Amino acid sequence: MKQQPRFKYKLNRLSLCILTALTTQATFLQHANAEESSVKDKEIERISVIGSHIKVNHDNGELPVTTISAEDIENSGAVSGAELLAEIPQQGEVSFNSSRSVGGVNDARGDVSSFNLRGLGTGNTLVLLNGRRLVLHPGTQSENFVPVTTANANTLPVRGLKRVEVLRDGAAAIYGSDAVAGVVNYALKDNYEGSEFNLNYGNEQGTERDVINLTGATGFFLNEEKTHVSMSAGYYNRNIIMASEKPYAKSSDLRENNRFPDEVIVTGTDDDGNPIYSNSDLHNLNSSTPWGEFRTKTLGTFHLQPDTLSGCENSDSRGNPTTALDVEGVCVDRGSQPSSDGYDRNSERSLSSGVERANFYGMLTHELTDDTELYGEALYYFAKADRIREQTSNLTSQRFTISADAYYNPFGEEVSLRKYRPVDTGPRNIEVTDTSYRLLTGLRGYYSNWDWDSGLLYSKANTQDKANRIHTQRFQEAINSTDQATAYDVFNGADINNNNVGDPTRNDQSVIDNFMIDVVRESETELALFDFKVSREDIFELPAGEVGFAAGIEYRYESFFDVRSDELNTTEQFLDTVGGSKDVDQFASVVLGSSPTPDAAGSRNVFSAYGEFAIPLLNDLPLVESLNMQLAARYERFSDVGDILKPKVALSWVMNDYVQLRAAYSEGFKAPGLPQVVAVDISRVNSRNDPLVDSRYGVLEIRSGSDSLRPEESESRSWGVVIQPTDNLTFTADWWYLDQTDTVGLIHSQTQLLYDAMLHYENPTGNGNPLVTRGGEDNEVIAVKNDYINLQDRESSGVDLGVTYDLETSFGKFKFKTNAAKLTKFYQLADDVTAQVIAAQQSSDQGLVDALKYKGKEVTITGSGDLIGQNGRPEWRVVSSLDWRKDAWGAGLRYKYISGFEDTSLDYTVDEENLKYQVKSFSKVDAYVNYRLPGSLIENAKITFGVRNLAGKKPPIADETFGYNSSVHSSLGRYFYMNINKKF
Repeated sequence: MKQQPRFKYKLNRLSLCILTALTTQATFLQHANAEESSVKDKEIERISVIGSHIKVNHDNGELPVTTISAEDIENSGAVSGAELLAEIPQQGEVSFNSSRSVGGVNDARGDVSSFNLRGLGTGNTLVLLNGRRLVLHPGTQSENFVPVTTANANTLPVRGLKRVEVLRDGAAAIYGSDAVAGVVNYALKDNYEGSEFNLNYGNEQGTERDVINLTGATGFFLNEEKTHVSMSAGYYNRNIIMASEKPYAKSSDLRENNRFPDEVIVTGTDDDGNPIYSNSDLHNLNSSTPWGEFRTKTLGTFHLQPDTLSGCENSDSRGNPTTALDVEGVCVDRGSQPSSDGYDRNSERSLSSGVERANFYGMLTHELTDDTELYGEALYYFAKADRIREQTSNLTSQRFTISADAYYNPFGEEVSLRKYRPVDTGPRNIEVTDTSYRLLTGLRGYYSNWDWDSGLLYSKANTQDKANRIHTQRFQEAINSTDQATAYDVFNGADINNNNVGDPTRNDQSVIDNFMIDVVRESETELALFDFKVSREDIFELPAGEVGFAAGIEYRYESFFDVRSDELNTTEQFLDTVGGSKDVDQFASVVLGSSPTPDAAGSRNVFSAYGEFAIPLLNDLPLVESLNMQLAARYERFSDVGDILKPKVALSWVMNDYVQLRAAYSEGFKAPGLPQVVAVDISRVNSRNDPLVDSRYGVLEIRSGSDSLRPEESESRSWGVVIQPTDNLTFTADWWYLDQTDTVGLIHSQTQLLYDAMLHYENPTGNGNPLVTRGGEDNEVIAVKNDYINLQDRESSGVDLGVTYDLETSFGKFKFKTNAAKLTKFYQLADDVTAQVIAAQQSSDQGLVDALKYKGKEVTITGSGDLIGQNGRPEWRVVSSLDWRKDAWGAGLRYKYISGFEDTSLDYTVDEENLKYQVKSFSKVDAYVNYRLPGSLIENAKITFGVRNLAGKKPPIADETFGYNSSVHSSLGRYFYMNINKKF
């Protein structure tokens, strides 16, 4: 084969050693003198290491890096980006996931998985592909009550990866905005020769979860070996899983779930000594049901129910008939629907989406001259995800009047429909199509000891979310119809034999079809980027060695749009055409159960420039084999939120062949995301406790962005030690600390309601919280108006531990790795409003304290204070592996551990002491065995059998919709898979 020119950074023995070191859980000590004899007759090539733009012939290891090699990926059994991220213990909770229980039209609910290093929040991790930014996924999700975006981990074919590099340190001075918690770089195979085909099939025991994954790759030279082409492609298919397939997820009512300790679920005993399971926190049935809740002047508020329940009445206090209701087994009961009769939404929900996905990646390099190369990349991704959810009920803002002469109205007077879930229309079938592509071309080369590289990149991602929904205006028309052929009956009750599930009393399908519509949300992001960068390892020389230098400029354009159907984007708004005000309700869309969200669009231009030095300070002294420093700074100017300059300094002190110390200080920043800047009147509805009326109901919150938001800034410090007592044993420990200021968020709407109650207590004749609008006969909240703001500081810290041990014996080669991450601090300072509410809850004024309670219980304030070990922030995450190889055989075990954490939504009392429920720790073991088959026809074929979650453990139970926290744990039980790989 033709000798490759120097600029191609050929993998000689030295660079190969460095990459091998990177495949451990941290960057290891590398010493050029230890390799001198093996490379003295070879040309030393320049390589690029994550965390630096300087291409050098050695790795000083100033920064902590975790690398997952292609072999690690294969041994893990991961077949998707989401599964691969689970191999990184520094990855925090994954809020973008296919099992997210909220999953409304305002969620990113397609084939998407988010990045969240250190648990600092989505958007604080910069994601690169071959060293350049990935376009952001178009879907947004609410985190800290603001819309956040993420690169999509499922975009790339897992089997086509050469390695994944994780820089566990702030790197804004090197790479720019968003690199607050660190950087994840995907390196795809660019020098592959040959071809391979891979088939993976898996099934979860006891479920319909089948997974098929087909991948292939090829690489070859042509044009007299001046041109190289490499390509990889993959196809992935996973069946949908219903919540009913998992015992712990089949019901949202967790009050009698015996996986909780008795002290959590049992609140007392009855007269016969039998336990009473009535912890209201675990009662997750929804108060909007197909039985309905109504109001008339005669009856007041009432609901329907089976006549086998107590409370039925057919006459008022004077003995007059209250209704002409003539439905077998159904009666009228005064008052609101009791919580025990709520609707079990899990009966119709999918637990995990069905996904069909295809990925393609190609790379071309062409040698123009001995020192110049043309290169190009192309990436395409397509996915279709399907999920099922229960039909929605009307919001508070969508209440309407039923006329006295409506065909099915048996009450002889106008009826106000307060709550109703039209289950007989069928569930919502949601289909989300995600596509993205990336095109890159560039030139790179080598000129007079300078490496240079310039590229032009364009990438776009698109998401289309479609679901069958109910048109509220047409729904009201059908209910009010005087013609039986077009009338819809809301007074026929539901399932008298199963009060909490389903509605067999179906209306005519032709009537239902008249008010069913498809609602579409289309979102798109765009990234265009041009850069030029230079690097030299020996710009000048100091007594301790040569000084490396890199510099570059970058211009990028980012855009975003989010467009919804007219029924949802405020073009059409709901109007109660029979009763009430004739004015359009600004907070009501014509999509039942969804608030209006205006279309949004925005773009920005960003110019940046950076410089970096690699400076050898000392060498060959007692206890100082080498002392090297990295200095870097980056300037970025945003067209919408101003400009910023941030520095970084890092030190590596190699004491001897066994010990290395390292430390770094850096400043970072995260520009407000475009959705946070351009969003206007985003409507969200969440169940909240309203202490002013002592009721819990869905509260509408109107959120808006602001162009006055400041970038989030940060300071980070890290320090660590690498100990290598022998060539095959390495210990690493790295401590880190991060202080973030001006974090973008919202004051929790629950806190806003508490603040409103506090102001009403202090001034009963006043207006209360100006951001809270109330109205109606019940004085319930109509809306909470909130704008995104810069909040107070957040401090976090932790430690990463790693051990790697390689052992060669007559029984084979053994490789042991462990990587552990411990979160030691996560503290969010409270904003002014939250601080006032907390002070009021702790006041000596008992009247004030009682005014802030709901049903006699204190309402928990979340989102501020010491948050470590709370709600998806476990202190410990550990990933360990043991792999064995001998001849054609291989086998391995992987162990994963996540410590427990507090579930702040679940209170219980023991001996009059109020406690918070602790979600238990979780650990699981995966195993595999493989064999490379003999024979000429099947030469280079390898077959692998594996089991993930070997013991079939269930995720630890929590007070969540599906009975577990899907952002931390997986619902995957015992999963068997087979993998066949054939190289050609």
